Amino acid sequence: MNSDKIKKIILGLSIILSLILFFCLYLTSNLNKALGENNEEVDSLNKSNDNKDTRLIENKHIYDSLAIADLTKVYINVFSTMDNEGTSFDFSSFDLMSEWDLTSKPVLDANVRFVSKDRNVGEAHANIPNATIRVRRNPSASLKSYRVKLMGGFDGLHGQAVFNIDKNLNDPSRIANKLAHDLIKGLDHIAGFRTNFLHVYIRDDSLTDEERAFHSYGLYTHKEQPNKRYLRVHGLDENGSLYKAEDFRFKLTTELKNVDDSEYNEEAFESVLAIREGKDHTKLISMLEDINDENKNFKEVFSTYFNEDNYLTWLAVNILLGNVDSMNKGFLLYNPSDSSVFYFLAWDFDNIFSWMDDDIEQNIYEEISQVDLHRKYLEDSENLEKLKLKMDELIVDSFSPKTIKMYIKHYKPVLLEMMDKYPDKILSTKQINEYMAYIGQVDERVYQNYLDFIGWYEGR
Repeated sequence: MNSDKIKKIILGLSIILSLILFFCLYLTSNLNKALGENNEEVDSLNKSNDNKDTRLIENKHIYDSLAIADLTKVYINVFSTMDNEGTSFDFSSFDLMSEWDLTSKPVLDANVRFVSKDRNVGEAHANIPNATIRVRRNPSASLKSYRVKLMGGFDGLHGQAVFNIDKNLNDPSRIANKLAHDLIKGLDHIAGFRTNFLHVYIRDDSLTDEERAFHSYGLYTHKEQPNKRYLRVHGLDENGSLYKAEDFRFKLTTELKNVDDSEYNEEAFESVLAIREGKDHTKLISMLEDINDENKNFKEVFSTYFNEDNYLTWLAVNILLGNVDSMNKGFLLYNPSDSSVFYFLAWDFDNIFSWMDDDIEQNIYEEISQVDLHRKYLEDSENLEKLKLKMDELIVDSFSPKTIKMYIKHYKPVLLEMMDKYPDKILSTKQINEYMAYIGQVDERVYQNYLDFIGWYEGR
């Protein structure tokens, strides 16, 4: 074979090898690009949010129309109502409910009207149902708490459609939720809930004309319902998910499964986390898996799923108010539809002033240590220092003795008027003067909670 022919063969093989190499590089480049795009999509949900603004920004103007201590009168006509099985219930059916027998939970038609304290309600349209009413909380209480839901087309107080009308008999102060939410509503990094003092009148329209009359049921408190409307009017994502902790310590328990799991059981799920809004729990399950994965860096996990300012604000508020129960129940988790971040919303403060009736002191720091999320976060000395700074910030301003005294001063006229008359007078365990003396200690107790935190912090 002559040399020219050999050169041609070598040249041809070189060209073929070059083409093969080119195509390999091309395919590799496109594959990496595709994988990169894929990873970016995953990163947008599952990686750190360090470069993304994850602040919780609430529409604070929602509180502009609320006076600190308005007492609104609520007139409720309750009608006889037949359920789907053909059983008729009336207002007296609520008295037959008990703590140990919850098989019957009647929902009755009602007519609900809100009027200012200085007005009386007329009889016009009182016989037309515009809402439903049912018992909430403890069904065996001497005076019930109620949930009232307005029918479509009817507007209630401040545009709300669902009313949690609470008698607060487990709260010796009768102002725990009102004060807590009034203190929270001005804070950054957390969303609050509107509250109102209500003077409730109820008329049983199943009685004869001669017997029908409105009877005063005394002082109640309304706390805004967490639902889609709440998210919308507070400037949050109405398509987001919203959960209420029932017995939740950030553990991936057997009850918590996604809806596409063959073993998913909604009732079991809600024994741990009640589903307020949302139909898919994929992000929740991912968050819990990562928190409980000891092989993952906790700092990175935390920054992926939580906003630190929101978390610190929520934790500091509960410590200052002595809300021991809130470590595993009574709070809300809100997750926007386009984010991996879960935000803490404070909700239930029923037992923060139990010291008025009970000398037994609960230790909130023991409860904190029982929740992996809180324990892991506070094991880092830098994070502990951040919590102290947040506590220092709140106690000198929004939760200062001066601020709390101001709110109590506004509440006192309502409390003096309502707590010294039937039925609240006979329900209270204290005489009015003793009761007001206890109310006057609230600012001192909150400041003591701050001092207790400092002692705990310095002992770490």
